[in-house]
Amino acid sequence: MTNKGEKPILQFSILCDAFSSPEGEKGKPTLIGIFNHLVRPTTIPQFFVVNRWINGIGEHSQVIKILDPELTEIHNSGEQKFSLASKVNAADVIYGIVNMPFPKPGVYWIKIELNGKTALAYPLPVKKG
Repeated sequence: MTNKGEKPILQFSILCDAFSSPEGEKGKPTLIGIFNHLVRPTTIPQFFVVNRWINGIGEHSQVIKILDPELTEIHNSGEQKFSLASKVNAADVIYGIVNMPFPKPGVYWIKIELNGKTALAYPLPVKKG
């Protein structure tokens, strides 16, 4: 997607089991079960990647990729579009993943792309258990 404005920054990217988001801009999202590692190889029945984009203007898109310990892509969210009307607005982009296998121990990577370029990549260690 072609950027039509000013590039935003990623305020946060959080992995969690569930979330709740009240209607309207006055409510605050509630994140439940925030995690940064897995205690053993497993299939996660459901989890969410919650990204907040700020300090930008215009139409943008993000893609979330998950890479295995050999850096092979094992999941791709596809393009998720969002827009920011002004630099003080925020866009919360929430992506749910169902039945995602993490079959072996090692360091997996969560890669966040903005408009086709890497904005952030962070590790998700899977321990031997």
